[in-house]
Amino acid sequence: MNLTSTVTRRHGHTVIGHVLTVPLVHPALSGGCGTGSGSGTVPDPRTIDVFAREYVPDGGEDLPALLFLQGGPGHGALRPTSPTREIGGWLGEALKNYRVILLDQRGTGRSTPVDAATPEALGATAADQVDYLTHLRADAIVEDAELLRAALDEKPWSLLGQSFGGFCITTYLSRHPEGVAEAYFTGGLPGFAHDPHTRIDDIYRSTYAKTAVRNERLFTQFPGSARLIRDICRHLDTHDERLPDGSRLSSRRFRLVGMNLGRTGGFDTLAYLLEDPFHTVAGKKRLRTPFLLHVADEVRFADAPLYAVIHESIYGMDTATNWAASRIGNELPGFTDGIGDAGTGAASGPVYLTGEHIRPWLFDEDPALRPWKSVAEALAAKNDWTPLYDADSLAATADNGIRTAAAIYLDDIFVPFELSMETASHIGGLRPHVTNRWEHNGLGVDGAAIFRTLRDLARDH
Repeated sequence: MNLTSTVTRRHGHTVIGHVLTVPLVHPALSGGCGTGSGSGTVPDPRTIDVFAREYVPDGGEDLPALLFLQGGPGHGALRPTSPTREIGGWLGEALKNYRVILLDQRGTGRSTPVDAATPEALGATAADQVDYLTHLRADAIVEDAELLRAALDEKPWSLLGQSFGGFCITTYLSRHPEGVAEAYFTGGLPGFAHDPHTRIDDIYRSTYAKTAVRNERLFTQFPGSARLIRDICRHLDTHDERLPDGSRLSSRRFRLVGMNLGRTGGFDTLAYLLEDPFHTVAGKKRLRTPFLLHVADEVRFADAPLYAVIHESIYGMDTATNWAASRIGNELPGFTDGIGDAGTGAASGPVYLTGEHIRPWLFDEDPALRPWKSVAEALAAKNDWTPLYDADSLAATADNGIRTAAAIYLDDIFVPFELSMETASHIGGLRPHVTNRWEHNGLGVDGAAIFRTLRDLARDH
């Protein structure tokens, strides 16, 4: 391992940037084998860099460390820019008792990022590119974290995981409980973590059911929104409307704005978007430019193609994911790709906005994703994923002296409540904080209060 660190001063804190060189393929995840076969195998020689930014409060050099695991997958860690915003939220609260380490998970941020316009940077052949991406899952992220902990000579540290970061914590507790002192989940308890045969279809059925409820609540709270959504979709199916990148906006792509259904303040965002979407140009009905600009910001993947490419693989276990979000969605009223006479759905049925549901046609319609189409298809067909969770280790969490607490949101459309509670019951000693005060992004909205609550719960205050 090769660790380099640089020290700066930001926002009234000492900030240390750490860069650690790690194996792309961790021996612990490859059975110690790289190339070759039998006794002649040698470790895979490929390496990547992993970056972490450590915040140290004045006088806090000896405080215990807390590692933050970002949501995603495919997004870098928090980049604090304001002492009153980011430092004033959960990070500021945590810095009262910890040194905080913000990890860019492999493939994101400054951790040998996968952000090139084409996948050729990952390997010369499609097989090489697919192989590379299979090493960006939660188990590899956890192995990176353990190498970083060893390089920094840290005692078992505390973990805070938002969304997919909570999935990573669940893997951490499964693989390396010896490295964990405390674990705090926010909207991130994966469904069926105790079951080695994770049922991805059931996970997506649950997320669609939650998303349908949120759609209906939007329609009730903002009368006329259901009609406007249908009108916009019919217009997009019969007119050529272009986004700033030159790509055509289809009705099914427009419906991705439904990600807002799962965010605090998201209903208002959607209501403002739908206030006045149309105008008349030369006697023809068109979508307004501000509307198209706003939609473009909501549905593009140019800044994080990795999120779309590997999204379903975070659920991969012993069977192929086979585009589960698409397969299941097209079975459900309101979520089919078409909208009645302009598509394949029932003409009298609902037209729902969708959520965190990556469908294969996105790799045709989004210019940033087109180069990744064949790679995404291969990942969807992969049927030999390695296990991410260990039921016995999770059950022994409290016996291992690890304190745990989780914020579980009743209306979460991304990580459904019922599945989260089932997993919570299989993590020994975990104390859930169940609330409908926040949506999935609660940590970013009222992070200081959430962090205090979880810390008090875990420590039984």
